[in-house]
Amino acid sequence: MAEENHPSYLSPSELGTKDYWETFYARTLTHISTKLNPNQKVTTNTNTTTDADSDAESVDDDDDPGTSWFSEHNAPDKVLQFLTAEDFPLAPCNTVSAGRQTSILDLGTGNGSMLALLRKRGGFGGVMVGVDYSPRSVELARELQRSKIHSAYLTDEEDEDEDEEKVGGGVVEGEIQFEEWDILRSAEGISEKGKLNWFPYEEGGFDIVLDKGTFDAVSLSEEIVEGEADASVAGKKVQRRVCEMYPGVARRLVKKGGFLVVTSCNWTEEELVMWFTREKGEGDQLEVWGRVEYPRFRFGGKEGQGVCTVCFQRV
Repeated sequence: MAEENHPSYLSPSELGTKDYWETFYARTLTHISTKLNPNQKVTTNTNTTTDADSDAESVDDDDDPGTSWFSEHNAPDKVLQFLTAEDFPLAPCNTVSAGRQTSILDLGTGNGSMLALLRKRGGFGGVMVGVDYSPRSVELARELQRSKIHSAYLTDEEDEDEDEEKVGGGVVEGEIQFEEWDILRSAEGISEKGKLNWFPYEEGGFDIVLDKGTFDAVSLSEEIVEGEADASVAGKKVQRRVCEMYPGVARRLVKKGGFLVVTSCNWTEEELVMWFTREKGEGDQLEVWGRVEYPRFRFGGKEGQGVCTVCFQRV
């Protein structure tokens, strides 16, 4: 076998399956429907009929339906602060005065709240797209944007104070676009100009690409893909876990000079860096540009943290 130059695989889990996430988001949609129509019975596409309160306990938090994996670490706010800080080149405080808008893609968008947070509080006014391989996730994100019952969206009463709520002070334009897309099964669409109506082909990719746990989920999938032939074993192709494909595809979604921001609770910072810098494209690669700081703990004589966020730049 060819020598591996990546961290050891994670043990497969149901969190790495599409069925798990479809079921999770279907339950969340049912819960939202009962909140908006408390006197109605709701039938979801999972063939389950429920009364108003039957699914309430299955949702993590009424204020954050389809919640982020990292809410307990305050990761969404910390990423927001990182992307709107003066030392980040594409922060609105550095681009708005130059008349430039920053495009953002959210991989595995879930409920879409991270993009809403960047739009409403961060002041990012450019094109925003959230993609997910789960149709229920896309349905959920669109519904939350429409109903604005998620805390990341301002209520009507808060609209008049919108400028004060923004960290970056940019001009907000247009709604967020949410689309169903499987990064590992539809990657050829990046190269076939015009195939994806949301991909900025002329710019060569997005300014910022976000991953808030999608690589974590992919890393928990037991799916196997066939790689290139192993030179050490004539004619035999190497079988690899699907997570090995992900960093290379994610890099291609970022324009040259742009940034990929990856948040993980399954990998250490060092492991994450190894995964995303090991593969080089045609004359370009990802390099570490910065990182988000989280509270650290000490256990057994070693120091660590429960979540890490690394910002890579495509150079």
